[in-house]
Amino acid sequence: MSRKRLVQIIVIVLIVITLAVLFFAKQSARAAELSQPEVTLPAASAAAEGHADSVIVEAQDVLDTEMPTDTASDIIAQDDAAPESVEVEPLFVSSIDEKVLRSSGMPVMIQFFSTTCVPCMSMMDDLRAFYSENYGRVKVVALNIEEYPEAAMDYPVVVVPTQLFFTSEGELYVPSSRIRASVGGFASFVYTDTQELAYVVHQGVLDKEQMERIAADAGAEP
Repeated sequence: MSRKRLVQIIVIVLIVITLAVLFFAKQSARAAELSQPEVTLPAASAAAEGHADSVIVEAQDVLDTEMPTDTASDIIAQDDAAPESVEVEPLFVSSIDEKVLRSSGMPVMIQFFSTTCVPCMSMMDDLRAFYSENYGRVKVVALNIEEYPEAAMDYPVVVVPTQLFFTSEGELYVPSSRIRASVGGFASFVYTDTQELAYVVHQGVLDKEQMERIAADAGAEP
């Protein structure tokens, strides 16, 4: 065999080996990508009829942008929207008494937020206006999960802002098809063992008009 022919064979063999290595490397990377573990979600609330099982996401449309800001906390002022002549329940709370909220006879909105979350702070004016204008008609509370993380541990707060609603009858609020279509951003959580519905939350920013529509859908008095 001539030297020229031998060199050609060696070059062909090297090309084949190189292509094979690249192919298997690509396949290995793809396999590793597909085998990444799913994110484990927080445990369900013990208040939900005593269940302590973890929950999974059934469906969600998530807005999870969180951006730090040094001045965001300055936006939150004292609860001065309601008349001073009556004892008012505060908008901002350090804990959640779900039983009391659900027995109020009014729709309930719980806002989970963070002062380092720009979307959370962007809806603060609308939240305060909704609280003020619907005081005595809709129960509204807001919990800072950075300041009181233990108070949010029983709830499926995957991103902030997150809102949890209850109806005027004290039942878990499940949005109508009209609200789902016009508002969007709802996520359903079910128990892993029974597939029973655990929570339905809204993830992302809501404006005052959207809060009004949800409250009406949850049974708020006209």
